Amino acid sequence: MALIKSRYQKIPVRTWFLTFAGKISECLAESTESARLWKNPQTDEYLRIYSEVGRIWGWTGRLLKTREELAALLQSPENEVWLFYSGNELAGFFELVRAGAETEIVYLGLLPEWIGKGLGQTLIRTAVAMAGKNGEKVWLHTCERDHPSALKSYLKSGFVVENEHTLMEYYPE
Repeated sequence: MALIKSRYQKIPVRTWFLTFAGKISECLAESTESARLWKNPQTDEYLRIYSEVGRIWGWTGRLLKTREELAALLQSPENEVWLFYSGNELAGFFELVRAGAETEIVYLGLLPEWIGKGLGQTLIRTAVAMAGKNGEKVWLHTCERDHPSALKSYLKSGFVVENEHTLMEYYPE
C-alpha cells in the first residue's frame, strides 16, 4: 500500500454528508430495471470499472486498499455492487454498504462517455431505490472534487445536507 500512497497526496477537501429525505416509493416508481446486482465481483474487473468511472474525479478509496482487503470487502454480505445500464450497455455503477438500519451509497457514477446524456437523476434515484428498499435510512457523501453538478443533483433528488466538513483525503499528484 505504501507504493500506491506514494503516487497520491493528502489534501483538504470540502465534503458534504447528505441523507435522503424524499420518498423511497417515488424512487421505486423510477425504472429500476436498469440496475443489476453484481454478485461476487472479481477484483480486477471491479477495479477496471471503478477506475474508469472515478478517474476524472480522483477516486482513490478502493485503489488504496490491498487486493486482499478489496476482495474481502467486495465479498462482504454488507457490500453490494450494482451495475447500471442504458439499454444493454454498461453506463455506470453504484456501490452500497448496509449497516444496521441504514445504507450508505458509497460510490455512484457514470462512465465518462455517458456523462451529460441525462442519466444522472435516473442513476441516483435507482441507487436510492435499491439502498432503501427495506426502509433503511439512505445517506451518502460528496465533495468539491466530484462532478460540478453532483451536490445540486443530490439535492434535486431529495437529499438534504446533514453535515459539512473539510477532510484530508488522498488525491493523485
